[in-house]
Amino acid sequence: MNIGILTFYKVNNFGANLQAVSTYYNLIKKGHTPILIHYESKDSLERKHKKHNVQSQEHLNFLERTVPNQTEICYNENDIAKIIQKYNIEAIIIGSDAVVQHHPLLARIRKGKRKPFYITKTLPETTFPNCFWGVGITESIPMAMMSVSSQNSEYKFFSKSLKEKMKKALERMKYISVRDEWTQKMFLAISSNLNIQVTPDPVFAFNQNAEQFIPTEEELRQKYSLPDRYVLVSLHSQSLSEQQLFKLKVGFEEKGLECVAFTMPTGIKFKHPFTKKIDIPLPPEDWYGLLKYASAYVGSNMHPIVVCLHNAVPCFSIDHWGTRDFWGHHKNDESSKVNDILKIFELQEYIVPIEEDHCPVNPSYIVDKIVSFPRQKVLAKSKDMNNIYEKMMEKIISCLINKSSK
Repeated sequence: MNIGILTFYKVNNFGANLQAVSTYYNLIKKGHTPILIHYESKDSLERKHKKHNVQSQEHLNFLERTVPNQTEICYNENDIAKIIQKYNIEAIIIGSDAVVQHHPLLARIRKGKRKPFYITKTLPETTFPNCFWGVGITESIPMAMMSVSSQNSEYKFFSKSLKEKMKKALERMKYISVRDEWTQKMFLAISSNLNIQVTPDPVFAFNQNAEQFIPTEEELRQKYSLPDRYVLVSLHSQSLSEQQLFKLKVGFEEKGLECVAFTMPTGIKFKHPFTKKIDIPLPPEDWYGLLKYASAYVGSNMHPIVVCLHNAVPCFSIDHWGTRDFWGHHKNDESSKVNDILKIFELQEYIVPIEEDHCPVNPSYIVDKIVSFPRQKVLAKSKDMNNIYEKMMEKIISCLINKSSK
């Protein structure tokens, strides 16, 4: 069966690339022909162009190396309709990643620095209705939502009429699962009749689905001149001060570990006392392998935590995810997607939130938690997650095949 994959994938984001490639090769192993549908608004492309850097081409090169079946760009449902015909697409899987977003006006009002307040902007593909919700796509094509996420969408502000429209869109799906508990609660607020399961991000199965693209540990050690035991440290900003990072460096050195500054897709944006760094440009497959073979990871993003948990690598989250109030402060409402994943692994002590652009964590606490990381417990849970993932994929294919054969 020709199966379209509709997700964020052609973006400057390591995890987004990897989750799409993982799904792509899972479908191939199941005997199907996957086609990645490049859906993106013109507004998004313009914003991406402004943020273009030396890393941007690395993401595109990786996708060209790994996924031969990609469509031309689709800006709307009419473009997707043409793609469905051209590639003879028989079913569509939507997800994974944050494809079911909607951020209402009340959730986007923030305290300004120059003005009393401002309203954060959204994009067409992060605002309902759009193709990620299946809206406008012909009903002759069966669709499933796989481990989708709402990226902290504040569903409590959704109007009754909006929820009715969302409900109709969701009722078209032959299968729905979500990546986090927040999205599960959002869908149940839209319709209590939905049967929604929390399922793993496809990166939790990357070793099984796309192992052929992962460099060996020896290759990466030689390429990046890595120390024997290294800890990758990656931050969006100076959420850990230089003093905290120095204490972290000393603490890990006492345990025989060397800190290495590890890049975000936008580069290394924090000052640090480490002697080694891995900066952009960085191929996504190297990014994955560097995490897989690391002795530990300390950092801000979600997908590095997913890669570490998948490979039972000790990790600690400096968390900046979740909903924010008018003042820009994080709300204590369990909306953080990293917190959700660590809770599944019973690792709630391995995350500290950023408060007003700074994380007030004692570096010695991070070192102690890394050293006492329960590897065997995490490895067992990772295997459970992979089993849940495989059952999910089998269920999705079954639902799509049964529908398309009618």
